[in-house]
Amino acid sequence: MTKLFPRICAAVLIITGTTVLCHAQTAYVSDMLILTFREGPGSNHPVLSALKSDTPLTVITEKNGYLKVALASGEQGWVDKNYVVTDPPKSIIINRLKKENAALQKKIKTLSVKADQVLMEKLKKENQALIQNNDALKSKYTALKSAAANITDTLKENKMLKTRNASLSGKLAQQEESNEFLFKTGMIKWFLAGVVVLLLGWVIGLSISSRKGGAGSLLD
Repeated sequence: MTKLFPRICAAVLIITGTTVLCHAQTAYVSDMLILTFREGPGSNHPVLSALKSDTPLTVITEKNGYLKVALASGEQGWVDKNYVVTDPPKSIIINRLKKENAALQKKIKTLSVKADQVLMEKLKKENQALIQNNDALKSKYTALKSAAANITDTLKENKMLKTRNASLSGKLAQQEESNEFLFKTGMIKWFLAGVVVLLLGWVIGLSISSRKGGAGSLLD
C-alpha cells in the first residue's frame, strides 16, 4: 500500500495536469512595456526572461494571483495576472485585419481576373455571333442586289419587248390596211376585167349577129 501511494499521487497529478492543459486559454501580455516571466508564482522567484507587450501566452493554471503560462516556444513560467488580458491586443487585431484585408484583396483580384476572363469570353462569343450575323446579312444583301439587278434587267427587257410589240402591232396594222387595199384593188380589177369581158362578149355577139343578118339577106 505504501508503494502504491506515490504512484496514485503521480497518476492524479498527471490527470490533473492533463485536465488543466485541456482547458488552456490563450492570453496576451497587456500594454506594458515588459512583464517578468518567473519560475514560480511570486515576485520572490527568479526571473527567466522579460516578455514584451502583445506576447501570446497559453494559460495553464492560476495560483496566488499569478498565471502559469506557456510561450509559443513551449517554455513554461509564471506571470502576474494583473498584466495579462484575454482580449487580443490592438496590434494583433490590426495585424489580423491587415492579413484578412490582404487575403480579401487577393481574392478580389483573383475574382476580378476570373470576371475579366469570363467577360472576355462572353465578348468574344458575342463578337463571333455579330461577325456571323454580318456575314449572313452580306449574303442576303448580295442575293437581294442580284435579284434587284435581275428585276431591272427583266423590266428593261419587258419594256423593249413592249416597244417591239407596239412596233410590230403598228406594222401589222399597216400590213392589214395594205392587204385590205390590195384586196379591194384586186376586186376592182377583177370586176373591171369581168366588165370588159362582158362588153367584149356583147360586142362580139353583136358582131356575129350582124354578120348572120347580112348573110341571110344575100341568100334571099
